[in-house]
Amino acid sequence: MMPSPWIRALSLAAALGTVASAAQAAPDPGKKACAEEARRLCPSEMRSFSRKKVEACMIIKIEQTSPVCHAAMLRIKAERGA
Repeated sequence: MMPSPWIRALSLAAALGTVASAAQAAPDPGKKACAEEARRLCPSEMRSFSRKKVEACMIIKIEQTSPVCHAAMLRIKAERGA
């Protein structure tokens, strides 16, 4: 017996919701790498709890960051410029 269209629609919605939740919950490797590096490169900005100050410091010191953090900082820099 085939499920009704209503049941199929609910099943599809549930599956899509699960995929969307998994995508949102996926950790950003750049975020973790940059957090560790920001503690080392920008300690006073980290103590200020100002995301903008930390990002500005990290952009200034971008050449001292790892490749993963470097890519994340380039994304942030591009977003700020847009």
